[in-house]
Amino acid sequence: MLAQERQNHIVSMLEERGTVRTIDLATEFAVTDETIRRDLQTLAESNQLTRIHGGACSRSGRPRLQSFSERSSLNIPNKQAIAQAAMEWIHPGRTYAFDSSTTAFALVSALPDLPYRVVTNAFGVLQQLVSMQNVQVISTGGGYHPKTHTFVGNDSTETLRRHHIHTAFISSIGFDLKRGASEGFEEQASYKERLLQYAEEVVLLIDSSKFQQRSEYYFAGIRDIDHIITDSGISEALARDIRSTGLILTIADKS
Repeated sequence: MLAQERQNHIVSMLEERGTVRTIDLATEFAVTDETIRRDLQTLAESNQLTRIHGGACSRSGRPRLQSFSERSSLNIPNKQAIAQAAMEWIHPGRTYAFDSSTTAFALVSALPDLPYRVVTNAFGVLQQLVSMQNVQVISTGGGYHPKTHTFVGNDSTETLRRHHIHTAFISSIGFDLKRGASEGFEEQASYKERLLQYAEEVVLLIDSSKFQQRSEYYFAGIRDIDHIITDSGISEALARDIRSTGLILTIADKS
C-alpha cells in the first residue's frame, strides 16, 4: 500500500473512531511503528489530525457523526457474520427491539417472515419489514433525524414503556471495559438507555473495530448488557477480559 493511500485510510479511521493508536495502526497496516509515526506527522503538518501521546486524534477530538449510508458501507462481512450468529435468538411469538445501527440492520435484513413483533425507532428497519405478512411492526414514532434515519425524542422513548420486549438488539460506536457502550448522538443514546430498562435481555451486536473506542455519550455499562456478539477480529486477550466480567461473548465465524 502506498503511503498516500495508507494516510487516507488513517484519516477515515479517525473520522469513524475519533482517536487511533500508533501500535494498532502498525498492526492493521502491517508496517513498523516508525512508518506510522511518519504518516501521522505528515497528516498533522497538513492539519488533518492532532498528534497525541501514543497516536493521534481527529481535529475535534471525537468521531464525526456518520450518516446511515456511510456506516452501511463499513465492515460488511463482519456485520453479516454477526447477524448470522444472532439468528439463533429469533423465535416466533416473541417481541424484539432493534436500534438504528447498521449492524442490527444486517440482522433485520436476514430475518425470516415469522409471527413475532418488532419495535424500532429505525426507518430502515420499518422499510425492510413492512412488506412481511407475519411480522407485526411497531414504530416508536418521534422526531425524524435524517442523517441517522432515526426517530428520536420523548415520543419514541415513551412508546417503549407500553411494550413487553423480550430481547433488544443494539450496537454502539464504541465499547470499553471500563464504562461500557457509547454513542455519538445524544438523543440516540437516551433512547437506547431507556430501551435497556424495558428489555428482558440485551444483546450487543458490535464489530471488533469498535472495541476500546469511546464516543461522547455512554448509555450502557457492563452490567446492563447480557450478551455480546462480535467477529473474529477481536483479540484473544480482550475476549478473555470481556468474559472475566461475566458477560457472555459469542465470536462469529465469517466463513
